[in-house]
Amino acid sequence: MPILITLMAMGAFGVTGGALIAPALPTLTDAFSVSEDRVGLVLSVYTLSAALALPFLGLLIDRLGRKTVGIGCLLIDGTFGIACSFAPSFGVLLILRFFQGIGIAGLIPVAMTVISDKFMERKLRLRLMGILSGTIAASAALVPILGGALATQNWRYPFFVYGFSVFIAIAYAVLIPETKKKTADIQSAGREAKDYIARMKDALSIPKVRETFAHSFVLYFVLYTLVAFLPLFLVRIHGISAFYAGAALAIQAALAVVVASKANWVDDHWSWKPKLTIGFGFVFASLISLPLWSSTTGVIGSLLAFGIGMGFVQPAVYHEATAAPPQELAGSVVALFNTMKYIGMSSSPFILGFVSRFYGTEAVFLAAAGFCGAWILIFNLRRQDTSEPLN
Repeated sequence: MPILITLMAMGAFGVTGGALIAPALPTLTDAFSVSEDRVGLVLSVYTLSAALALPFLGLLIDRLGRKTVGIGCLLIDGTFGIACSFAPSFGVLLILRFFQGIGIAGLIPVAMTVISDKFMERKLRLRLMGILSGTIAASAALVPILGGALATQNWRYPFFVYGFSVFIAIAYAVLIPETKKKTADIQSAGREAKDYIARMKDALSIPKVRETFAHSFVLYFVLYTLVAFLPLFLVRIHGISAFYAGAALAIQAALAVVVASKANWVDDHWSWKPKLTIGFGFVFASLISLPLWSSTTGVIGSLLAFGIGMGFVQPAVYHEATAAPPQELAGSVVALFNTMKYIGMSSSPFILGFVSRFYGTEAVFLAAAGFCGAWILIFNLRRQDTSEPLN
């Protein structure tokens, strides 16, 4: 139980990079005198650095071990996160966020890989992945409320929360043993590095691995549409405070927790394609209806639909990211899975920032809905590889 709690805490902090800061975006625009279409860079910069770092972290997870990488990433996250609160300018803040992203990048992959190492039975691993994704969703539910409450006092305060990563690093060092199996001696490190790309190509030749990567990109592109633009939309259009904007983000994540906790039940009733279609369908309905409401009650209804969709999709793709690749490449493939996640996170505020500038915030949600709807069609119309059974 202490090991699982520590791993769940790592997973929770793996999503605080965006969820904690998103409600503070309106206050950051005032504090640094930046425009609304630029302030989203605070989210994009950290996710971009995470995307760049993750392939290398995957190699380190497989080569150096889960424990070394996990502790190092926790310390980087905490150190640079606290440093952000002292940033004298917007440019310096972006630089610090870039380095913090390197630390955040490794948290969820290490947690996923350790669970995959220790629990081999499919139902148990799916259940634990459901708990992990539920914990991640729970943190995404609670952290925006915390971030919004702190941001109403001072834009610097949310960044101090990252300091708790240091305490998780201490818990990891004390409680969790190394789960990586011993393979080759230190002299083989150079050869392993050379073989890394070749072995990764073999893993990427598996259709289910490639498909899971694509789901990861789409899922987190639409999620960060919500994270980056919902607080601005609610503060500017609906006239509510940063605290309540954070609470609104928490609503969808809270329901995602409930649905994700039933991952085994969902798995028993729907196969791979139907359950992902249902999940992305709820996300599509949420995004396309969100800007149409004139009341916050309608907005809440759309956010609940988004949470149901996340609860269907997230545990399924997390499980497949660890189940589809060969076990010896689990750390590397999980890292690339999370790379696609962070590329999706980075792309959303950057690309949709142009939509916001020229067409307004409401158009952002419609554009994201169109992207999600197109993916549902592609996913369902493509020819299935019958040589590979789908869970």
